[in-house]
Amino acid sequence: MRHFLQRTTLVLLTGLMPACSTDHAHVNRLVEGPTLPLPDDVDADHPVYQTSFDDPSDLADWRLEGGRVMSVAQGNLVLENDRKIVGTRTHSDHLVCWLTREVPADFLLEFTVRPEDRHRGLNIVFFNARGLHGENIFEPPIKPRDGLFIKYTRGDINNYHISYWASGRDTAHLRKNKGFHHVATGKDLVEPADPDTFQLIRIYKRGGLIRLTVDGRLALEYEDDGKGHGPVHDHSGWIGLRQMAYTIRCTYGYLRIFPLKPETNG
Repeated sequence: MRHFLQRTTLVLLTGLMPACSTDHAHVNRLVEGPTLPLPDDVDADHPVYQTSFDDPSDLADWRLEGGRVMSVAQGNLVLENDRKIVGTRTHSDHLVCWLTREVPADFLLEFTVRPEDRHRGLNIVFFNARGLHGENIFEPPIKPRDGLFIKYTRGDINNYHISYWASGRDTAHLRKNKGFHHVATGKDLVEPADPDTFQLIRIYKRGGLIRLTVDGRLALEYEDDGKGHGPVHDHSGWIGLRQMAYTIRCTYGYLRIFPLKPETNG
C-alpha cells in the first residue's frame, strides 16, 4: 500500500533516492535544475511556475502577510521576521508569503531553503488553499490575513499544511484545514543538516496522496481517503511559505512547481 506513514508514526526511508547536498552556486542556476531526478509522472516540460530569485522583480508574483520583509538578495528570496519583537505574543511576528499564481490540484513543488539557525524556528508550507466555497483566497468575501495562525487553519479557507521543519521537535507534521486536523507525522530532516547547506524540499500531491521529501529522503507520506475531516482537497489553489516568528530569517534559493501527467491505467 502506498500509505505507510500513519498518524503519529515516525518513519525515515533513506534508500529511495540518494541524498544530495545543494551548494549556493548550483541552486541559482535554475536552467540546470536540482541534482535529483523528477518522478516519472511529473510534467517537467510545462512548469506552472519557476524562479531563481535573480531579480527583485520576481517579488511581483509573491504576497507577504505579516512578518517584517521579503526581499531578493544575492539571487535568493529572503523572508525575515522582526527580531525586536520575537518572544512577544503579537501575531504580527509570524509571516506567510503566498505565490499569487494559482496551482493545479495535483503538482510537485520543490524549493531550496537555508535557515539562519536550524536549531531555532518552525517553517510550514500551505498548499491547495482555497475558500470554503471555492473562492480566490485574495479576494472578498475571504477576509484579509496578517500572519495570525488561526486565520489559516480555522478561518475561511481550506488547505493542507506541512511543518517540514520544527526545531527541537524532531518531527514533521501534516495537517488538514479548515480545522487543524493532525493527519500524519514524519521526520524532520532539516534541523540535523549542515548549517550552511541549502536543502531541497519537495512536496508531491496527487489526489489524496501527499509526500514530503528532503534531499531525496522520504520524510512523510500520507493518503487522504476523504473519509475523515471532510473530502480530499482535490481543487486547484494557492501555495504559501510560512515562518513562525522565532525562525527570524530564511533564505530560499529557487522554487519550481510542475503539473503531473494524467494517470494511465495499467
